[in-house]
Amino acid sequence: MVTRSIASALNIRIGGHVQFIRPLILPMTSAAAEASKGCPLSEKEEEKVKGLSAATENFGNFFAQNCFPASASVVLIQSGLAVAGYDVSLSDIASSAIYVMVISVVLTIVQVLLFDRKVKGGRKS
Repeated sequence: MVTRSIASALNIRIGGHVQFIRPLILPMTSAAAEASKGCPLSEKEEEKVKGLSAATENFGNFFAQNCFPASASVVLIQSGLAVAGYDVSLSDIASSAIYVMVISVVLTIVQVLLFDRKVKGGRKS
């Protein structure tokens, strides 16, 4: 999440679900979850790991992409505000998006930690 958010904020594309999450991140998160639990994950837990991996990709990309002032979404926001009569610069919009990015990173970290605690609680000896 942190890597994806920083990359998106700097307008660096490191791939999406097919190029980055599925072959690289998902196997690492699955192995980390199994190591944390101490035994293989159930099918339901494995599906939750897949969903959480995909969600962090989406959160990191979606909430951080507006931090880059020259991104198309920031230009679209500025043009929409200009039509409505608001004079806002691209850098104003981008700097405001930093707060949203930080909040999304913090909330995602909390979500991942809660999931980790839940997986550890289901430990089998």
